[in-house]
Amino acid sequence: MINDLPEVVKNSKCLLFADDLKLLLAVKDKSDCELLQKDVNKVADWGEKNNLFFNTTKCSLISFSRNKRPLHYNYFLVNAAIKRVETVRDLGVCLNTQLTFRDHIINICKKAYRNLGFVLRRIEGINSIYVVKTLFNALVRTHLENNAIIWAPHETKYSFMLERIQNKFTRFLYLRLYGVYPFYPLMYPTLFVLGMVGYNNLASRRKFALVSYLFKLLRGKLLNPGVLAEIKLNVPANFVLRRRQPPMFVVPYGRTNLLNKAPMTQALRTLNKICEQIDIFICTVTEFTRTSYYIICYND
Repeated sequence: MINDLPEVVKNSKCLLFADDLKLLLAVKDKSDCELLQKDVNKVADWGEKNNLFFNTTKCSLISFSRNKRPLHYNYFLVNAAIKRVETVRDLGVCLNTQLTFRDHIINICKKAYRNLGFVLRRIEGINSIYVVKTLFNALVRTHLENNAIIWAPHETKYSFMLERIQNKFTRFLYLRLYGVYPFYPLMYPTLFVLGMVGYNNLASRRKFALVSYLFKLLRGKLLNPGVLAEIKLNVPANFVLRRRQPPMFVVPYGRTNLLNKAPMTQALRTLNKICEQIDIFICTVTEFTRTSYYIICYND
């Protein structure tokens, strides 16, 4: 029903997901602000034409700039001023700073813990392991992996905070399957318990989500020109020996851990290892998945 909405917007980039709409435009001067306002007006006219009315109280405006005095313009939607927020945190999204990132992880853990307690209380009379796993995957793991390719933590302490939630469930699942709780005095390793109940740790799943996203971009299954432009192929020079095969993709070099462990950098580094085993441009999705998990779990 809303497939024609991107055609209405002429100047801005239109992002659609469920009932959410975002308009993005690089603003350099006041004329760009007026172009963005025209697109907002076109979207409002489109909504009235299709009897889809916007809730102006839930609409927000945010600007990203490195200038000390960025250009601010008052935008209106259906004769109502759009409220401006100053930080990404005000929109409920994690900002890439130490304080707000920590708060974001804590909020995820709180929601996941609350849902995990609900699941463990409600499955006492359920004997089907498939149903138990489905409830956990739908109500708990979705919180732990929602948009994880953006906020995936590289610090051990944050990764451990997320892993311990799934580990609590896998120990309970191990008790259901084998009648023994894998804790003191047994002290079974976490990877052993995960393998016995058929789960992978969340860090491996996040890495696979990163490389899978780039894989779909390169194979044309997803469209994101901005990210695709950042993927550069290595072109070997004439003096490179045949026995020395350069990696497929160029991995950005950074002087700080923030860039060295950025999502794109980690994905390209892992994708180079995968390319040494298979040809990602002609392989099947099953082959890519199997090889990726093997590289991530054992060789990464």
